[in-house]
Amino acid sequence: MKVYFDTSVLIAALVEQLPHHEAALACLASACRDQDAFTSTHTLAETYATLTALPLPRRIQPAEARLMVTESVQKKLTILPLSARIYERAMARVADRGLASGVIYDALHLQCAEGANCRRLYTYNLGDFQRLQPQGVSLLAP
Repeated sequence: MKVYFDTSVLIAALVEQLPHHEAALACLASACRDQDAFTSTHTLAETYATLTALPLPRRIQPAEARLMVTESVQKKLTILPLSARIYERAMARVADRGLASGVIYDALHLQCAEGANCRRLYTYNLGDFQRLQPQGVSLLAP
């Protein structure tokens, strides 16, 4: 089965101090071992940006964040590129629903997951994704 990981789950899997770390890490490890696990090129940048901005007692430095993304995301998941068509469809999806602002980023993840025929999308932002009315993709929090 094909599964997709959004940034919220990857961040939780990578950072021990976060509340959902154990569940997210177990979900990621299981998916990488037993399923076809995907994320997008957009997720790489979003994960790096979030890692370097987290207000932790010891901040994650840029070189450390890059290594985390490379070793724990790029080398373990299939990375889907975002085409102009995916961006167009994501913008149409949010505009057609009267949605604005950052929900566009969730729409990019969802368009990517749907386009790759993923059956599950793992996220801790269930409500945001539900507003986008997924087609053929189950939304799950680890």
